[in-house]
Amino acid sequence: MILLTALPRTGKSTAIQKIIQMLGIKNCGGFFTEEIREDDERVGFMIKTLSGKKALLSHVDIKSEYRISKYGVDLAIFEKICLEELKNAIIDENIKYIIIDEIGPMQLFSEEYKRLLIKLLKSKKQVIGTIFMNQYEWLDDFKKKDGIELIEITFDNRDQLPLQIVEKVTKHDENMQRKINKARRYTMEIERFIPMNDGIEVHSEHGIRTIKIINGNYLCDCDFYRENGTCSHIMAVINSNTQTLTKTKTENSRINKK
Repeated sequence: MILLTALPRTGKSTAIQKIIQMLGIKNCGGFFTEEIREDDERVGFMIKTLSGKKALLSHVDIKSEYRISKYGVDLAIFEKICLEELKNAIIDENIKYIIIDEIGPMQLFSEEYKRLLIKLLKSKKQVIGTIFMNQYEWLDDFKKKDGIELIEITFDNRDQLPLQIVEKVTKHDENMQRKINKARRYTMEIERFIPMNDGIEVHSEHGIRTIKIINGNYLCDCDFYRENGTCSHIMAVINSNTQTLTKTKTENSRINKK
């Protein structure tokens, strides 16, 4: 079990979502959390499963006996949606990787969740997740268990880390290792990437590939993606930072208009 930990606002959830896209969403089961913000203020958290379900995990307006700081936690909905998702991921033969975002105070109100985490330590599937960084009851002992690898995300390593994690969890997959190496090479050749209005064009060694980003999901028109749910082009685009690419396109467009 690989668990990413970090100080607040360092990019845990961003890293885990990049890892999901690089591994291929169809190969992953589990859940992740997203902040809910109003007027630039965080007011709660949404949970989203990789099978497509979503629900409110916590909110300042939720009245609950389970509370963390200003947030009320809907423990029943968490157990109903997320625990079911994890149990299904364990037995589904099409799921190669189990994603958990996150293991923290809100989720640890659930005793069943704790038992399931212990069970996942013995799973033959790769488990990748995020975990609360500070000291906390039960978590401190869990972090020390055999089979857990803690990796801290910092501002210095957060851009390179997702591809490094993907390389680590696919080390026995020769096809994926070749695609990762190719993605790294493409990343160093920024001229291969041409941002478009609806995606990014990648000039690969076998032709031009088009990456589209729909609802946060990366889609490619290459054969390897159609078969495997990921490819070197997607990994390269994510590793190259699509925000930088989009910004470059916008700046070039402004210059051309002048």
